[in-house]
Amino acid sequence: MQKSQEPSRYANWGMFVLLLIYAGAAYTLSPFAGPLLMGAVLTTVGWPWQLRLERAFCLPRWLGSLIHALAWVAIIIIPAVIIVDSVLPQVALLIFRWQSGGPLVDVPPGVMQIPYVGHWLLSHMHGLNGASLSALLSAHSGLVTDSLGQLWIFTLHTFFAALTVFALALHGERLTEALHLGATQLWGRDRGDRFLAACRDAARSVLIGLIGVGVVEGMFIGIAYAVAGLSMWPLWLVATALISPIPFGATAVVGAATLWLTFTGHWIAGLLVLAWGLVVITVADLVVRPLLTGSQTQAPFFLVFFSILGGAEAFGLIGLIIGPILVLLARGVWRAWERRIRLQE
Repeated sequence: MQKSQEPSRYANWGMFVLLLIYAGAAYTLSPFAGPLLMGAVLTTVGWPWQLRLERAFCLPRWLGSLIHALAWVAIIIIPAVIIVDSVLPQVALLIFRWQSGGPLVDVPPGVMQIPYVGHWLLSHMHGLNGASLSALLSAHSGLVTDSLGQLWIFTLHTFFAALTVFALALHGERLTEALHLGATQLWGRDRGDRFLAACRDAARSVLIGLIGVGVVEGMFIGIAYAVAGLSMWPLWLVATALISPIPFGATAVVGAATLWLTFTGHWIAGLLVLAWGLVVITVADLVVRPLLTGSQTQAPFFLVFFSILGGAEAFGLIGLIIGPILVLLARGVWRAWERRIRLQE
């Protein structure tokens, strides 16, 4: 009789040790939470298409997963490569101006004729030459270094996200079965199914919000690109839409377009693009994202709104995604429990 009680005596300690192990594993992977989560989101989006591709061409799972991962890399990288290739001639012109000591930004003749403003702009823009820009960059070398470091981190995280897509897609069915088995063991079949359904609804809602914000920002800011006469503006539109799910991604693209228009002599158009882009990004992040994120689960607008802001405050930039998932998951579990209690009455 004494022996039969031994497992139950140490069961709580075993659970505690197990929780410590999983907490340590989560802490170890926390520096890569961004690419891992983004890879999971991309896998969720592309998984049905991968299955169709495998069935249509009788592809093995490893090849379908590889094509899936490479497709996302191509979607992210190819527009950026084409944009860089299209602006290289203008970069050569800027380098020539830099070396010659001439002004980097030309003031249009029509603007120079504006009383007071034209002469003031002409005097200030004429002083913006290679020497002044070199001094400015030297004075803010730390900011330049940090920006280059962030660019390297973004490239590295893109690679890690692609690896995550390949790994998750390679074992898609097995991971689904493991999640179902774990939820069943923890809460039973009915509660486990409800928990997984709440997880799916929360992830789908956040995913719809990310995609919707990308479409809105890409379309409305793309109109500004076209009106401003930005060369290859459709590619800039695609780049804005694709990078917008990344925190401050759309802002970076708009800033690059503004600088490019400014240094090519269209600085008024560049400032208008910057102003319009910031308005669109602000409205999309603070209004469109909460509306779309809560549309699938009928979550209150302000609940989603504060989950986005609170997630960013608690977890950093990645909290813009993690925060709504956690809050919507908690709400979904609560509503499932509430429905079960009402059915028992």
